[in-house]
Amino acid sequence: MKRFVSLGLVSAATMVSAVVWAQAAAPAKSAAEAKTAIEARQAHFKEIKKLYEPLTDTLKGKREFDATLFATNAAKIGELAQQIPAKFAVDTRGFKDTKTDALDGIWASQADFKAKSDALVTGANALAAAAKTGDKGATMKAVPAMGKTCGGCHDNYKFKSE
Repeated sequence: MKRFVSLGLVSAATMVSAVVWAQAAAPAKSAAEAKTAIEARQAHFKEIKKLYEPLTDTLKGKREFDATLFATNAAKIGELAQQIPAKFAVDTRGFKDTKTDALDGIWASQADFKAKSDALVTGANALAAAAKTGDKGATMKAVPAMGKTCGGCHDNYKFKSE
């Protein structure tokens, strides 16, 4: 029974946070504001990528497995993933001359975008938990599972360059 109550509270908190975030997105007032918001988002995603690369390098056999590195990087990715919706609080759609890979759907489908960000948090936390056990097999399986959550968001909300 306690598990169902906890699950209900988490679901309610997620819904409330999605509604609050949806109401918080405001159009950029100037090209300078749009540029600043875009640069902050890009820096944020570069940090996530920097943390993810050693994990994929390990999958590819380019690095030795290090459970501590996996746990640390996954935990940091989870923290950064929680901040993703806030990085899109400024709607930059009105400034097409400012370079961004963010698609308009982010602001048109904010609840789905938030859900996909939450999926990355969940995937990163699962990876961190697996790494903390020291079980290499479970940890290595959790990396592509987390990666799929990144791809799930990119598929709908990131411009695909050729």
